Amino acid sequence: MSPQEFPSRDRIRREMEEISERESSDAAPCLNTRKEDAMKLAPFVKFREEKFGAVLFETRSEKVYTLSPTGAAVVRELLAGADGADLITRLKAKYDDKTGRMESEAKAFVEGLKDKGLLTE
Repeated sequence: MSPQEFPSRDRIRREMEEISERESSDAAPCLNTRKEDAMKLAPFVKFREEKFGAVLFETRSEKVYTLSPTGAAVVRELLAGADGADLITRLKAKYDDKTGRMESEAKAFVEGLKDKGLLTE
């Protein structure tokens, strides 16, 4: 084969960069793009989903907190990078809140997690 039959390294590099750029922009919404100031579980807290909802395990004191499916949904959104108003917006988009209490209950739940030291900002 002559050298002209092989693609140049520069051409291959450009093509790879184009592919990488295209695929990274497609994947961006799926990636956890956590803001530095977003709420997150404390480093000593583990989250595990169960059939009944979920549990939070605080490893320092070995306390286990049982979460309802609603509590589990809130923690999942927090782990996905939601914070403040974004948390409420995400929950409202996913769940039908016929009573109108979701916002206040979610905020109270998050405050309870903070008070127990399970959530940091």
